[in-house]
Amino acid sequence: MKDVIKFILFILYTVLIFFISDYRIIGAIFILNLILMLLGKVNLKSAIRNIIKLLPFIIFVILINLILMSKEQAILIGIRLILVCNFTYTFTRNFTPQQLSNSIEKILAPLKIFKINTRNLGIMISIAVAFVPILRDEGNKIKASLQSKGFNVNGINMIKNINLILVPLIVSILKRVQHIENAFKSKGYITE
Repeated sequence: MKDVIKFILFILYTVLIFFISDYRIIGAIFILNLILMLLGKVNLKSAIRNIIKLLPFIIFVILINLILMSKEQAILIGIRLILVCNFTYTFTRNFTPQQLSNSIEKILAPLKIFKINTRNLGIMISIAVAFVPILRDEGNKIKASLQSKGFNVNGINMIKNINLILVPLIVSILKRVQHIENAFKSKGYITE
C-alpha cells in the first residue's frame, strides 16, 4: 500500500506543479526536491547530468512558449519542467519496475468489474517504462557505430539520414520484444 501512495503522490505532484504560478511556492518545491533527493540517496552529480541531457528539450519548449506566450510564462514553464524532470529522476531511482507494476495494478483494481486484466496492464506499463533506458542505450550504440564508420552524427546531418538510426533501432526493438514475449510464454503469462 505504501508504494501505491508513493505513486499517487508522484502523479499528483507532476500534475499540480503545472498549476503553480507563484515563484515562492516554486522555490519551496525546489527545496522539497533537494530534500527528497537527500532522503532517497540520489547522487546529485548524476541528477544534474540528467537535467543537462534534457536541456535541449527544455530549451525547445521554452522557445515555443516564447512565441506563443509572454517571456515570464515561458520561463515559468521551463522551471516547472526542470522540477518535474528532477523529481521524476529521483522517483525512478527509488521505485522499481515491480513496484510500479504492483501499484498500477492496485490503482486500476476497480476496472476488474469490467473484466479488464489489471495485472496485464500493470506489466505492460512497467515494461514500457523499463524500455526507455534500453532505447536510449540502443540509440547511443547505433550513433557510436555510425561514428566509427566515419559518419557525422551531429545536427542536420542526422535529420537528413534518420533512417540510418531508425531502421537498426526498430530491428533491435523487435528482437527485444520477441525475447520478452518468449520469456512471458515460458513463465505462463501468455497463452496461445
